[in-house]
Amino acid sequence: MKKVLFVGPNFKRRQGGISSVLFQYEAYLGDDFNFFPSAYFRTTWLNFLLLPFALILFFTKLLFNSRFEIIHIHGSFKGSFYRKYFFYLIAKKIYGRKVVYHIHGSEYHLFYENASPFIKKKVSAMVEGVDALIVLSKEWQSFFDKNFDQPNIFILNNIVEENEYHPKKINHTIKMLFLGRIGERKGTFDLLNAIKKNKSEFKGKVHFYIGGDGETSRLNSEIQEYQLEELVEFLGWIKGDKKKELLRNSHLMILPSFNEGLPISLLEAMANGMPLISTHVGGIANILDNGSNGFVVEPGNADQIGKAIASYIETPDLINLHGKKSYSIAEQFFPANVFAQLNEIYSQALR
Repeated sequence: MKKVLFVGPNFKRRQGGISSVLFQYEAYLGDDFNFFPSAYFRTTWLNFLLLPFALILFFTKLLFNSRFEIIHIHGSFKGSFYRKYFFYLIAKKIYGRKVVYHIHGSEYHLFYENASPFIKKKVSAMVEGVDALIVLSKEWQSFFDKNFDQPNIFILNNIVEENEYHPKKINHTIKMLFLGRIGERKGTFDLLNAIKKNKSEFKGKVHFYIGGDGETSRLNSEIQEYQLEELVEFLGWIKGDKKKELLRNSHLMILPSFNEGLPISLLEAMANGMPLISTHVGGIANILDNGSNGFVVEPGNADQIGKAIASYIETPDLINLHGKKSYSIAEQFFPANVFAQLNEIYSQALR
């Protein structure tokens, strides 16, 4: 790991899935974690304004640090791709280092399919030019294998903090949790619609906690409009010890997304012994077995969401039955297992 330089967003200042992954990398690797931030701020225009300075610093860092044989770039789509493309050019074309491109973006396929011919050419140049491409699921591996000439595509599990399994204490109220960016893509408002349709049935039996950023004004507006204040509590962006406590004390995780890679929030829930109510988009199909560790719903189907929630209200014993299965699936995402996979990918890239 001392030969590897990780490149990605400044995970101590920014939010999201990549930042969560990099936090776990740092925690596990300690002093062997070498990192260069590709973006400091959440404001897109400000990151691009400062991009030339970041690239100069990156160029200088590689000039005086020949020990970094592998540059491991964590990226997503749109602005993230544009920034990372320049880091790739410096690392690969100027210095001849081995480059690993680790794609997290849940809508990378849409970004590529809707891009101009010029941008498509640049995406192909980077995807096909790196020494190893890391994706999060078989579905994403199939997409890149179909659209690009890249022989070294690897599936690497996202990483999640290891916890001990403890059964959930179930009292009168079931606590259901949504963590993620508030908006249409994550299905936030489909969840609200399901709660609205079943308001009388859910009242006094279940409480929903929503944590995240994004369309927060619309969220608060619809909570008031539908008179869901007794059922739904918006917590804002949750992190650190508060997030850990929330995961320990909640019973289920709900994420009815339309597009995903492999959501960290679901893995964190599973590592805390929680069942899932989610869709089978992206890599979620690999961690959610319908009726075994949760329930699968169709994207945008509020009736199915409501029915899945009602199943746990009617049969609360399912919470720990499904939660224990979730935990057993989550073990493959614990740090020791993930880094064993990653070391093998590095070995192949160097060869």
